[in-house]
Amino acid sequence: MEKIILFFRKKIVIYLRLSRFIWLEYFTRLSIADKNTVLSKKTPVVLVAGIYASARSLVPLKKFLELHGFAVYLPPQKKNTEAISILAEKLAQQILAIPQKKVQVIACSMGGITVLAAAQNSRIAEKISQIITLGSPFAGCYLGSLVFWEYWRNQKYLKYLSRETTKLTSDKHLNKKVRALFARHDGLVFPQKCAILLGAKENIELPVDGHVSLIFSPKVWREIICRLDN
Repeated sequence: MEKIILFFRKKIVIYLRLSRFIWLEYFTRLSIADKNTVLSKKTPVVLVAGIYASARSLVPLKKFLELHGFAVYLPPQKKNTEAISILAEKLAQQILAIPQKKVQVIACSMGGITVLAAAQNSRIAEKISQIITLGSPFAGCYLGSLVFWEYWRNQKYLKYLSRETTKLTSDKHLNKKVRALFARHDGLVFPQKCAILLGAKENIELPVDGHVSLIFSPKVWREIICRLDN
């Protein structure tokens, strides 16, 4: 009798997890390639693209993480061209839709600023176990000060030592959750000190060159894997 009860308990657990997958895939519009990764006990990963980048740019990294058994959620925006405040609100909704108690976030470039903005919501900050950033301009950047066409949307976050970005990076408790990874030479986020977050858990220079290499380099992927929570 006990064996029969255990058998049905296992079946119920499996069906509940599969129904969770269907909910995530079709109702919250969070992308996950392999339903088996939903059964993973590892802390799920949310990927966040940078400004003007599409979610597609993070697909190679997503597949790499899934091969290592992580459930990976990729927000469905085609391109991040909206204001940071709007992107942060959408990201917050997507994170709250994930049923696991904790998530870990990997954010590229301005995606790191989007995550910090979303984490101003205490529920989001509590749910995020850690944030790994790839070349995020925590102090803005020189190039950002010249992006005049973003004046009405994101100039206040992009420009060097902007008031808004300084405010977002002043939360000491949240900063302790951040592992900031950045390239040896970055043609977009410069000078390099812009990608360093004061009070972060880690600030690591990686032996890669170029902003885009932070997304596509297997060297970077391996650095990410060894830092993810299981």
